[in-house]
Amino acid sequence: MSAELFSPVALGDIHAGNRIVMSPMGRRRADADGTPNELMRTYYAQRASAGLIVTGSVHTSLAGKSQPGSPHLVTDRDVAGWARITEAVHERGGRIVVQLMHAGLAAHPSVNGGRTPLAPSAIVPRDTAVLDGKIVEHPEPRAMTTGEIDGVVEEFARAARLAAAAGFDGVEIHGGNGYLVHQFLASGTNLRDDAYGGPAENRIRFAVRVVEAVSAAVGASRTGLRVSPGFSANRLAEQDAAEVYPALLSHPSVRRLAYVHTITGSDQGVLDWLRTHKAGAWIHNMGTDLTWSAGELVARLGELLTSGCDALSLGRLFVSNPDLPERLALGAPLTAPDPSRFYGGDGEGYTDYGPWTTRIGGPIHV
Repeated sequence: MSAELFSPVALGDIHAGNRIVMSPMGRRRADADGTPNELMRTYYAQRASAGLIVTGSVHTSLAGKSQPGSPHLVTDRDVAGWARITEAVHERGGRIVVQLMHAGLAAHPSVNGGRTPLAPSAIVPRDTAVLDGKIVEHPEPRAMTTGEIDGVVEEFARAARLAAAAGFDGVEIHGGNGYLVHQFLASGTNLRDDAYGGPAENRIRFAVRVVEAVSAAVGASRTGLRVSPGFSANRLAEQDAAEVYPALLSHPSVRRLAYVHTITGSDQGVLDWLRTHKAGAWIHNMGTDLTWSAGELVARLGELLTSGCDALSLGRLFVSNPDLPERLALGAPLTAPDPSRFYGGDGEGYTDYGPWTTRIGGPIHV
């Protein structure tokens, strides 16, 4: 099964050279104004041997920003900065999609220009937030009007068009981890009594509209959707994942997508349902034990491929092993990352992890 792990796979019209996907990770290294920079260009280029790179979350608007140092895709400068990144990845034979996200009730005025966060309902996600290492109070968000919902859907579509202009191979919609799309899906954060709240068919409406808008902008065959059924954060309280996610993932507009991307810890019942009902490709993010050897990891990835996944995404190991697919193919030692350097700062813990291939005399192609 290790041979299949290193074989090409079609994710819709996105052709990945192997089945090892770099999971989206927010590293918060953008410029102070959110513009992607040369440090980020180096970081993503170093990891171009991934079958597919999914960028860390990229904000579709300034209002939806939740953390300092997080990039966005809003301005002409953003497009130019991202274009340099996609060019560098493509020059090295890689493929890269942008993950678009709006934080919703997790947004914060200290980083979004002083704006009151928008959310499905006026629910405070938690009493405090940690921003730049400081504990700050979390404000009460404002329940979105239907006009504001329309506006945010268009922001996703516009960001998707800008992504195409910047040379991305596709777009992944962030529909999980407690952010805006997820907040509409979850009964704990969606208390609306209009067409966007209540029964499952209403709570999936916003997600479906975003899917349709992004698909219209870049094509369904270049659009993916990340979900995290059962994920508990920001007071989501997802008690009916077994009803909501089959309704969402079986919707015709979602079934036309290039792929669905799930995370470790997702509701097992939903994963079992997806295994037998998926239409497009399925990427699953596998949690890893950083003490595993390359051989152990390859064996576990192979088991997941036999269970119905088409590709597997890995996160932390890509931080400290920029040439991770090559190391796995060689059975080379894996370097553990330094968690204290995950977020913010300069190149330390970001671009200073070297490839194993430089230690053995040349590149290895997988």
